[in-house]
Amino acid sequence: MQNRRASDYRSDRRLAYIDGLRAVAVLLVVVFHARAHTPGVNLEHVFLEGTHGVDLFFVLSGFCLAAPTLQRLQREGIARFDVIAFAAKRVLRIFPPYAAAVLIFALAGWYAIGHGVALPPGMRPHFEWTDVAGELLFFDRTNQHINQSFWSLAIEFRWYFLFPLMLALWAARPRALLAIIFMAVVASELTRASSTDLGVLPAFLLGIVAAQIHINRHPIARIAPLIGLAGVGAALLLERGYHFPVQTNVGWHVVAFALVVAAGHERWLQRILGQRWLTAVGLASYSIYLVHEPIVSATVGVLAPRIGSTPAFFAAIGLGLLGGAFMWAVVERPITDRAVVSGFVAWTSGPLRRLFTFAGVPFELKLGHAPVPAVAAASPSAPTIIEFRPGRERAAES
Repeated sequence: MQNRRASDYRSDRRLAYIDGLRAVAVLLVVVFHARAHTPGVNLEHVFLEGTHGVDLFFVLSGFCLAAPTLQRLQREGIARFDVIAFAAKRVLRIFPPYAAAVLIFALAGWYAIGHGVALPPGMRPHFEWTDVAGELLFFDRTNQHINQSFWSLAIEFRWYFLFPLMLALWAARPRALLAIIFMAVVASELTRASSTDLGVLPAFLLGIVAAQIHINRHPIARIAPLIGLAGVGAALLLERGYHFPVQTNVGWHVVAFALVVAAGHERWLQRILGQRWLTAVGLASYSIYLVHEPIVSATVGVLAPRIGSTPAFFAAIGLGLLGGAFMWAVVERPITDRAVVSGFVAWTSGPLRRLFTFAGVPFELKLGHAPVPAVAAASPSAPTIIEFRPGRERAAES
């Protein structure tokens, strides 16, 4: 992709609209679950399409992880991707709020069952503490989770193992990554290799592509609305078969991709997405996602027989958002402080370096358009640098 106006890229403006897109994604998911657990609300199909807010989350995840490295690569011609820092930041960002949510719902469920109270539909009706331990480790062979919304987190956590290589592949050979996206769609749709992990992988990888389009101001962004419309058509056609309402519908992946690309190109859309209330919801979107479904389903179960389905529907949405905001303030916000993140990365770098050395995994990926000298490995037994350049790839070992 050619650089059109790379100097126009500004991370501060991007963060505002990206937070707005996160808000859109989580609001869609909350509305979906509120409708799924509320009988008698009109526009069923429209509300249930909110499930594809998860697809938007997947695209945004790939975008946000790739953009900083691709920006440095565009600006300087060379970018180093620190695998150890990436791993440490991902663990700190994802695991503490997730673990807190798992334990909160496990304890609440254990207490409720012990007192003869049925759990809401958004939670597993019964569980063992061994299952809780497995869920903490993202073991998800069974489909039933303590909180039904947790299914996507295990998948995304597995993607993190692939992301550095996918980013490096995109930097060196963009067509190869596009081929992987195509092959993932074909394998998911037409072969026995089909799985949820494979079926939703294109959305994550399209986030990397969207980041490059935005940083380079590629002219394809101008036709993002047309791409989105084509994606809607494909998505609705697939839904007539067996893709409703799940996340393996590639048509909705394309729609989410087009929305992210369009938001990066259209200033009016950035102004809308940058509104304070939207960015505030976006900042808390992960915590909202973690806790909303049990709150929503319990609220509907308690209020719908008393005040009616429609008022209970809106009350459930409000309480789900409030529960997530509380979770963000108490658990997520403190650990996202820059000093905390820097300290955690420094504290874990030594053990992670030894683990990576033992596994033979490179500490750093070097992406670049220009020749760069190989860096000596920290250990003779472990490669620490892999260089990726257009036209050639080679591993540099001492």
